[in-house]
Amino acid sequence: MGNIAYEVETTIQDIRNRWQRAREAAYKKTFIDQKAETEYVYTLNGLGEDKFEDFLKQIFLNSRNLGLSYQKSKGLIWEKSDFTDFVDKLGVPCLIGTWEIKTTAHVLNRKGCEGGESIGSRYCQYWREAIDGLVTGISDEVGFVRNSSISVHDDKCVDVFYDQEPSPTESIWKNTNKWGALPENIKEELVSIELKFSEMKMDLKFLGLSEKKLLYKLEPKENLTCGSVGAIYRKQLEKLIKEKFPLFSLKDASPVAVYGERA
Repeated sequence: MGNIAYEVETTIQDIRNRWQRAREAAYKKTFIDQKAETEYVYTLNGLGEDKFEDFLKQIFLNSRNLGLSYQKSKGLIWEKSDFTDFVDKLGVPCLIGTWEIKTTAHVLNRKGCEGGESIGSRYCQYWREAIDGLVTGISDEVGFVRNSSISVHDDKCVDVFYDQEPSPTESIWKNTNKWGALPENIKEELVSIELKFSEMKMDLKFLGLSEKKLLYKLEPKENLTCGSVGAIYRKQLEKLIKEKFPLFSLKDASPVAVYGERA
């Protein structure tokens, strides 16, 4: 183990404790109520949709801010290997599993956890946003995405820690680590939909699948459309997918700013 890895290892207990406090602080800020994480995770299904979304945003932001603070105070920036070596010590059920090491990504596979099975998708969303926020803050060059989850009836949970592009470029569309493969049995139909939109002078590309969401990019072939017209095409696409693939939903893969910076 190199010196940097050793330095990271010496900070694990500290960041584990601080991260839990950051998550509990997110709950307190959202609900003006002090509860331990071991208590409030069992109440997630009782929250209104809007309030739950507010909570997820705060979880992401607090986790991200913790990561940024860690970078500044410790002078350490996590790399892919650090996540592989140390995240199982952070006390998070989603971060225990079997790793597959690729050149540009480290992939964590697991069968799922008791909380995901008993509480359901909101429990999984809670941890996904917390992990995403921490990765965003604690590393400058690593991105995080959840490709599969038992909470949406996938066979297993799959989290990917991948090499992140330093700035949005065309290469983001070629980074296949960001999403799972498209099912073979629907590829032909998806190509047909792409061609249909091409005839309408819209460049549509289905990129992959993550947690039963079809990721796509949709851009005008010519500089002919404004935001409202673009919204019409997206509505049309949503209708098509709902009719043809009712088990899947859509997600625009275009880069967006992190929570709190989207205004």
